[in-house]
Amino acid sequence: MGAALPSPPPTLSDDAVVEILCRLPPEEPACLIRASLVCRAWRLLLSEPGFLRRYREHHRTPPVLGFLHNKLFLPTTTVADPPLSPPEFDYSSWVAIDCRHGRVLLHTLDPIDLVVWDPIAGDQHRLPEPDDLYNHFTGAVLCAADGCDHTDCRGGPFLVVFGGTADEDILLEDPSFTWMRVYSSEIGSWNAQEASIDLGPISTSLDVMGPSLLVGNALHFLLEDGRRILKYDLGGHALSVMNAPPLPVGNMALVKAEDGGLGVAGVDGYGLHLWSWRGAAGWVQSRVIELEMMLSLEIGDPSNRFRMSGFSEGANTIFLSANAGTFSVELKSDRIRTIYGRGIFDAIIPYASFYTPGTA
Repeated sequence: MGAALPSPPPTLSDDAVVEILCRLPPEEPACLIRASLVCRAWRLLLSEPGFLRRYREHHRTPPVLGFLHNKLFLPTTTVADPPLSPPEFDYSSWVAIDCRHGRVLLHTLDPIDLVVWDPIAGDQHRLPEPDDLYNHFTGAVLCAADGCDHTDCRGGPFLVVFGGTADEDILLEDPSFTWMRVYSSEIGSWNAQEASIDLGPISTSLDVMGPSLLVGNALHFLLEDGRRILKYDLGGHALSVMNAPPLPVGNMALVKAEDGGLGVAGVDGYGLHLWSWRGAAGWVQSRVIELEMMLSLEIGDPSNRFRMSGFSEGANTIFLSANAGTFSVELKSDRIRTIYGRGIFDAIIPYASFYTPGTA
C-alpha cells in the first residue's frame, strides 16, 4: 500500500499575505507588479485602498523612482512597463525646476509658461503667467493639504512658489531686485502682493537661482552658484538672505541637516562635506564622507571628479555625477549606489513617489 499523499499546506489568510507584501521594497515597483501576477486574489489585494494605505504607512518615505533632467525622465527602478513618461507639451524648451510631494514643476521661457505635472496620474495643471519681469528664475511646488503626511498627495491642493531676479537689463528705473509670488490651486490665482528684496550686485556669469529646499515653513534657494542662500518664509511671505558656508562655488546643494534643519553639502576633491546651520553659532561642519574610500576610486583620475547634481528631501539622499556614472548617497546610512551609467548631469530633479499596481 503506497504512502499517503501529504496534506496541502494551509492557505494563508488575506491579512498574512498583506503583511508579506507590505515588506516588498518600494524602490523596486517591479516586485509588486510580479506579485500581482501570481493569482487573481493577490491582484485584488494589491489594488485595494486598504493595502495601499498600509504599504505607505509601513515604509513611510516615498522612494526615488528616477530623476528629471530638463524634461527627460530617467528611471532608476526596474519596471517592465515604466509607469512614468514625459507629457506631451506644446514646446520643446520645457525644463523641470522642482519636484515635491509627488508633483513636478516645469517652466518654459518662450513663451513663458508654468505647468504642475503628476507623473503617475498623468495630470497636468497649467498656471497663469505671473506679471513680474525677470531674467533669472526659480520655483517650488508643495502640498497645501492640512495635516497631510505626504505619502499620497495625489489630487489634493498644492502651492507653487515662483520667483525671479530682475536686473538693469530689463529695468529702466529700479535697481536689481528679487521677488517671489505664491500660486494656490484652491484659489486658482497668484497672490496679489509679491515679496521682494534687493540683493545688490549679482554675478550673472553664475547660476543665479538654484533649486529649493523645504525646512519647516520656509523654502531656501541657492544664489549665485552657492555664494548666498535666499530664504522665503511661507507664513510671513517675507524674503531674507544669508551667506553660504565656505565650499567650492558651483559644486554644492542644499540638504537636510541631521537635526532636520538647514544644511549644505559640497564636493571638495574626493570629500563630500556636510555643513549645518546652527542659528547664532552660524555654519558648523558636521562631517566629511570620503568618496574614494566608499567607491574604490583611482585618485588623480580626472574622470573621477564629482559634480553635485541634486538632493531628494524625502529620501534624504544626495546625487553625485561623474564620468563613471551617477551615484546616490543616503545620508542616514552612508550607503552609496550607482543609479545611472556614464555621463555627467549638472543638475537633476529627483522624483519620489510610491508606485503600486493600480496607482495610475
